Amino acid sequence: MGVLVDYFLIDSDQAAERILASGPAGARLPYLDCKGWLDGPDDLAAELSGRDSSEFGECLPVADDEESSGVDRVADEVVAALAVIDDSRLREYADDELLADYEIERITGLRDLAREAVRLGQGMYRWTCV
Repeated sequence: MGVLVDYFLIDSDQAAERILASGPAGARLPYLDCKGWLDGPDDLAAELSGRDSSEFGECLPVADDEESSGVDRVADEVVAALAVIDDSRLREYADDELLADYEIERITGLRDLAREAVRLGQGMYRWTCV
């Protein structure tokens, strides 16, 4: 059995809690499908920005059905750090880490989702389902 991981945007923790059962696709929200990718966005933000991961907050739990699904809010500092990463830094990181095309697309998509969260003044959340 796989792990479903989607990152999505929504305007509040209360609204994010309501998508626990259906996920962001079922709620027709802007989202990024990251099936099986369990690395934290805080670690990615640290690697891309050259900062220490202790400078970033961790994802905060919003909702959990205690069986298979959960929703976490990505820390605002992480979203802000991801949003300012430029394309040249992404290419450099991809080359250094020998990333496959799908991994580059995923990281670029997460950066773009963070940019949209900042632009819209919304929170970025992670929905996980096992």
